[in-house]
Amino acid sequence: MKKLLQILLLLITVLVLYLLFYPVDFEPVAYTPPPNPGLEGVFAKNNDLKDKAQLLKGIGHGPEDVAMGLDSLFYTGLSNGDIVRFSEGGENLETFVNTGGRVLGLKFDTLGNLIAADAVKGLLSISPDKKITILTDSVDGKKLFFTDDLDIALDGVIWFTDASQRNHLDGIMREAWELQPTGRLLSYHPQTKETKVEMDNLRFANGVAIGPNDDFLLVNETMGMRIHKFWMKGEKKGQSEVLVNELPGYPDNITFNGKGVFWVALPSIRTNADFEALYDKPFMRKVIRRLPESIIPPPKIIHYGMLIGINELGEVIHNMQDPSGSMHDITSVNQYGDKLYLGSLEMNEVGVVKIGE
Repeated sequence: MKKLLQILLLLITVLVLYLLFYPVDFEPVAYTPPPNPGLEGVFAKNNDLKDKAQLLKGIGHGPEDVAMGLDSLFYTGLSNGDIVRFSEGGENLETFVNTGGRVLGLKFDTLGNLIAADAVKGLLSISPDKKITILTDSVDGKKLFFTDDLDIALDGVIWFTDASQRNHLDGIMREAWELQPTGRLLSYHPQTKETKVEMDNLRFANGVAIGPNDDFLLVNETMGMRIHKFWMKGEKKGQSEVLVNELPGYPDNITFNGKGVFWVALPSIRTNADFEALYDKPFMRKVIRRLPESIIPPPKIIHYGMLIGINELGEVIHNMQDPSGSMHDITSVNQYGDKLYLGSLEMNEVGVVKIGE
């Protein structure tokens, strides 16, 4: 009996030492998340999106972002590397090109070239005759890890994000567990072909939207659950500040409609308080990561549709939701005329919502 107890004690000791000290390729840091306002007040739960959204079916899996070209066709990137295009109602669907990567952000320049943020390939330019050119895939001599979204200034400079310097596209969950602020806002200058780091220390840098007169831009920090304002001109040029610090979800892409509204996509809402309680406990997160995946409860997946519109002051002026999840994992909101075109990370459809101009 004594020997059995000694063996048991040894096994427990080995298990404890393993959980506390076994080396893993995982380096979490402490982070105090901003307050969660919940689905109340300006974020109050509603069915506006559910009631108004039309789904363009059969577009393909994961139409992350949607952009309208000079040909009045709509373009979106899919999870298999295709960029497809279609007419307003989803008809005449065809493959435009395949980049061999994963296109997340799309914008057309004034010459009709489709500028794409490809998470694998970098920042691309695709001509109307389908020629793909890599504009940049590195900065300061180092390869980009996760090119995410972009916008184009009036002077032609492309502002874009590198979401992480630690994790690639297949490491988003690890990014959420580590919470390291390695995301960056970058600029690419077509005339000089120079790529610059404009802002760093972001927890998964995501959507980018340039505001009126190119005075400033907004950039979403997904894992930080915040929206930053970065000044492009004036006395504060090069400086940044937090514009929105209390969101009920994780912001993805952001776009400006040119009429005072920044549309923000929230692909998931903050429902896991237990997980957020570990944000300031990196040691505990590391211990948990040493456990076999088979005994770690998988995250509860809640399909929920949500988008908001904010003004230049960060005030919420639009709030549309689909609690049923018929339109869910919304990653982008692009306004063309009186319609919003909604991208999604997980759906096979593009959503369309008619609103008043």
